[in-house]
Amino acid sequence: MNTMEPLSEELKDNQYYVNLLDVLIEENDQEMKHRLQKADTYAQFVNEQAGILMDETIDYIREHSVDFQIASSRVLDGWRDRMFS
Repeated sequence: MNTMEPLSEELKDNQYYVNLLDVLIEENDQEMKHRLQKADTYAQFVNEQAGILMDETIDYIREHSVDFQIASSRVLDGWRDRMFS
């Protein structure tokens, strides 16, 4: 059984994904970003998605015994496909 290393403060508060999601949304769907900003729900949306991605990443690490960067990359690829395809 693999033990996971403790998460850094940046990972604990999902800031790693908040920043990445902001960039991905900006690059892939500016219209969605502007719509959510107009409705004052953009920050809430990004924070909720970041939490979901962190949970999925932790699950992926546990299931596949890979490091954070590999798990994160796979989880982000899946999210990107779901959101922008």
